[in-house]
Amino acid sequence: MSDEFFEESVCKVEDLSVATENGKSECMKEVELGQGKCLIVRHKDGKITAVGHKCTHYGAPLIKGVLNNGRIRCPWHGACFNAETGDIEDFPGLDSIHSFQVRIESDDVIVRARRDQLTNNKRNMLAGKTGLDSSNCYDEDGRVVIIGGGPSSLTCAETMRKEGFTGRIVLLSKDRHPPYDRPKLSKALNIEPDKAYLRGNADYYKSIGIELHNNVEVVGVNVVTKSVKVSKPVPDCTANGNLHVTYDKLVIATGGQPRTLAPTPGWNLKNIFVLRTPDDANAIAEASKDRKVVVVGSSFIGMEVAAYLADKKIAESVSVVCGKRSSVPFEGSLGKEVGTMIMQMNEEKGSVLFYPKAGVVGLVGGEGDGASSVKKVKLSDGNILDADVVVVGIGVNPATQFLNDSELRLTDRGFIPVDARMQTKVPNVYAVGDVALFPLAMKDGELSNIQHWQMAHAHGRIAGLDIVKSLQRTKSGKSAATSFPTSGQSVNSVPFFWTVQYGSSIRYAGHGSGYDDVSICGDVSARKFAAYYLKKDVVVAVATMNADPVAANMAEKLANGVVMRRIDIPPCLV
Repeated sequence: MSDEFFEESVCKVEDLSVATENGKSECMKEVELGQGKCLIVRHKDGKITAVGHKCTHYGAPLIKGVLNNGRIRCPWHGACFNAETGDIEDFPGLDSIHSFQVRIESDDVIVRARRDQLTNNKRNMLAGKTGLDSSNCYDEDGRVVIIGGGPSSLTCAETMRKEGFTGRIVLLSKDRHPPYDRPKLSKALNIEPDKAYLRGNADYYKSIGIELHNNVEVVGVNVVTKSVKVSKPVPDCTANGNLHVTYDKLVIATGGQPRTLAPTPGWNLKNIFVLRTPDDANAIAEASKDRKVVVVGSSFIGMEVAAYLADKKIAESVSVVCGKRSSVPFEGSLGKEVGTMIMQMNEEKGSVLFYPKAGVVGLVGGEGDGASSVKKVKLSDGNILDADVVVVGIGVNPATQFLNDSELRLTDRGFIPVDARMQTKVPNVYAVGDVALFPLAMKDGELSNIQHWQMAHAHGRIAGLDIVKSLQRTKSGKSAATSFPTSGQSVNSVPFFWTVQYGSSIRYAGHGSGYDDVSICGDVSARKFAAYYLKKDVVVAVATMNADPVAANMAEKLANGVVMRRIDIPPCLV
């Protein structure tokens, strides 16, 4: 046998037996394999397979997740993998896990694996493929233009390549960085930008035929001429002073634009920051050193920034302005009891000061040479806070202003309505990620806007699959055989997000908008709990801390249409 491969008996078949009424079920077992580990999975039909044991997103141990109908859901952030092939089936994350050969001898389960697959748990299905670079991609095979440089853009482009699309993929991003892991920024403000890149630098994109153009802003779309207007010439796309890039298919993935404090007096003083890019994160960390920081906003961005600055002892002091409608952090999304616990955690661990039921009514500069920089923050409750730095984390607006003069229909709030395949009402135009208003399966197809990292990945995959299918049908007259993560006329991906406070994670699965009650299982004060959010006695979401895999299990129930009612909530954590 080649040194590249090896075989090993990892367990007994009887180790995988599960007692059920019919004598057969599914289970998984983590086992040692060479210098690493793998998961052995027994399926409902008795088949035994072996796959990688770590999630490719942040490396969570999949054995602590949920196995359901041949799919493994990560306990941390909800990514899903096929328990036979290892293919990624839901997000976040970009890569699949490895699958290994299995044979049974007597009662021994023997696994054959490549040694390098045990040291690298990620499997990029595009890595090592030949003939994918941009020199082998041609306009006659179709040109897809993607506007935006976030996860939905990257997932869409990679999906098309995985499905065999050989046309041109042009990715236009006004960001100066290639696609990066945005959720990391508020949790690690001083991160080096390249450490947050999802796929490394521009060389990777070139290797798989994605023409990535950074620092290019799209300022208009003409769906009649099937072209986008750009802020400056784009190599191999524009010529002779022409600032229009034509497309066969267009994907709008421009994400959100952070809200500012405008038109509040003083909103444009120096040292007032929003957080969107690695450069923003680094600037906040640098400006906050040994300074008085006021964070405006008490939801995910604001609270993660506050916790990071306090925990790392970067700032001299950190104060949080909760907003006029919030008495505690996260009150709208997680409820008052969980929000109170998070506030107490920040007060205890980070000496963070909170100003509930208050908003900002003015920002004041200093005197003399410091007149252009913020020095005080005036609140609606009469308090005036000293501030050397202000960080604004009050949400985002959809970055769709450039579409105002186009034929695309926008909602009053600037979102783009789409169907279950992320198509707009305009032929050949798709919208994905934070800008999309889409039909969500778990809400019976209700049009929803969900600005979560995980959902953006799912949107990109759906759009990429549909684009390939439609282009192949146009070219050959035949429909491509692809599998869509949709349920009838709705997107069947369960919202899953997370936040981190002082090293402790809160995981959230579902869509709790409009919940009317919260049922707590466990002890919130002890920071070990599951909070179930109910609407008319039906569980629509759950938030957990130190209670894995409750959130992953809830996501599986919602994905499979299982209705969980108040009576089904367990009396205690198991």
